[in-house]
Amino acid sequence: MFEAPDYRAEVRRFVHGYVGAHQDAILRAGDVFDFYSRLMMDPRVVGDARRLVNAVLAYFVVPDDVLPEEDLGPYGMLDDLHLAAHVYRMLRRQVPRDVLTDAWVEDDALEDVMDVVYAETRAALGKLRKSVLRVAGIT
Repeated sequence: MFEAPDYRAEVRRFVHGYVGAHQDAILRAGDVFDFYSRLMMDPRVVGDARRLVNAVLAYFVVPDDVLPEEDLGPYGMLDDLHLAAHVYRMLRRQVPRDVLTDAWVEDDALEDVMDVVYAETRAALGKLRKSVLRVAGIT
């Protein structure tokens, strides 16, 4: 019987213990993936917002993205996280605040975490940011 991989657990394991450049963002990868997974399951997320959530989750699991994790290890999560933080900024304008906060179960404030992730990934990716958005279909 086929058993689907538990991507949430995989992401958390993959970045656990990472020490290095942009670690504040990279270590949040599991939390960010969980957030988008919960949004995907929320029936209040509809239309374009649902498409954006799907794009983020798909990008997380695609092996050959702009910064492949296979080649770069946890550092390769920066493009996934950038997409997630970029889309979060879009979702703030499309989805009621309570829907977003309901999907965030961590102790830190959602806005604070996403601000750190956005700033760190923006600095790390530079011009590659446009490639990430293009590959994900968010342009």
